[in-house]
Amino acid sequence: MRMDGCGRSCVAWLRRHAVRPRREDEGSATLVGAALVVAAAVLIGVLAAAGNIVLRQSQARTAADMAALGAASALWRGDGTPCAVAAWLSDANAGNLQRCDVDGDDVSVSVHVPTDVPFVDHVTADARAGPRPCAN
Repeated sequence: MRMDGCGRSCVAWLRRHAVRPRREDEGSATLVGAALVVAAAVLIGVLAAAGNIVLRQSQARTAADMAALGAASALWRGDGTPCAVAAWLSDANAGNLQRCDVDGDDVSVSVHVPTDVPFVDHVTADARAGPRPCAN
């Protein structure tokens, strides 16, 4: 039987001239596949690290806001020392109070929260609270 007008000589010619991978190209698909797996793993690691940093930054902001508000409230009521209240509140919100300044009726705090990322050991957030001035 003939296939499209091509006999045995045509089939033999196709076998002789068929494109075959060269000896040095064998196994290159394995290397490309391994490189893609490594690239995907690195990308997932970077996304996980970025997500952890964003999460910890949000925690630091929350801890700083709570500490500043609690300290300003303690200062306004006259209950204890406002910086002790700020330290307790920042600790309760997974933060570490780094700075607490009382300036008149205002309280400024700085809180840092540790991260799980090796190259960013902590994130910091600042907050200020106090009475709002009345407009006359």
